[in-house]
Amino acid sequence: MSTITTARILLKNTWFLTNKGFEKGFVFLYGSKIEDTGSEVNPEYEFSELVYDFEYQAVITHGYSLLVDLVEYTTRQLGDIDLSVLTRSELKKLAEVGVVNAYTNGITLPVTITKYPEVVSDIARENSIRIGLIVERNTVVRNPYISLLEVDEGWIYYGDQKLIEYKDLTCKPGMLHDKCVLIDARGYGNLVTAIEETYRGNNPLLSYNKLTGLYRVLGVDNGFVEKGSASDLVLFDLRNPLKSAPVSDEKRLYNILVRAQQPDIVFIGGEIFYEFGENLAIPLVKIGEILKKIK
Repeated sequence: MSTITTARILLKNTWFLTNKGFEKGFVFLYGSKIEDTGSEVNPEYEFSELVYDFEYQAVITHGYSLLVDLVEYTTRQLGDIDLSVLTRSELKKLAEVGVVNAYTNGITLPVTITKYPEVVSDIARENSIRIGLIVERNTVVRNPYISLLEVDEGWIYYGDQKLIEYKDLTCKPGMLHDKCVLIDARGYGNLVTAIEETYRGNNPLLSYNKLTGLYRVLGVDNGFVEKGSASDLVLFDLRNPLKSAPVSDEKRLYNILVRAQQPDIVFIGGEIFYEFGENLAIPLVKIGEILKKIK
């Protein structure tokens, strides 16, 4: 990912979700970590390169991690389509579309299973972004930008750490179970729909924990907006008339998440990836000619 913003970002007069519930105040980002949060802004934070004042009409949560289509995103729900006729360069262009789709919907740690793991690895390395890959053990070369989840004899390994049985790793949005740590949203035409189904009929905090579960399992952070957590955040700006909602109590704040609308701002590693409808990080090219090659 190119440098989109400078290192210090102050988000003030907002609501943010911690492991104790929603709090009211500010979030201060410094690079890839949340440097500070609280109710009263340190005056020196006001000199940050970017300062946003949301007038207590915004909600910030940690970014999500879901199992999604990346290389195969553009051909989802179209049946069994052979992509082997495409070059590696063309497959990378398709994968970039899938990555941008994930990020703009608040999936800040997308995970994928694909026949083309090398393509995903290239995308992660060339854009300096973190992507999760589920592969058979010892089949993909590691690089610093890939969170490699390796399958070996029915178990998932992360490096030398034995994490969870493969059969328990994922659950579908409407079928949560205790063990799963990753929502399987492959095949969905719209990832917002998958997020909405994850929340539907369940305790919102339980659903949120499933949507951020992989961050905890991988030891990145606890999946909440707190000092020391990764600055992978999604923000909903309620000043937008189409997203407005009363924010007088915590229950209503959780209900804003249940409504599962596309975020207004997405931060990844402390950089702005997506802001008010604009993708700022990975330039996309037209892929119509590429798709014409697919039978």
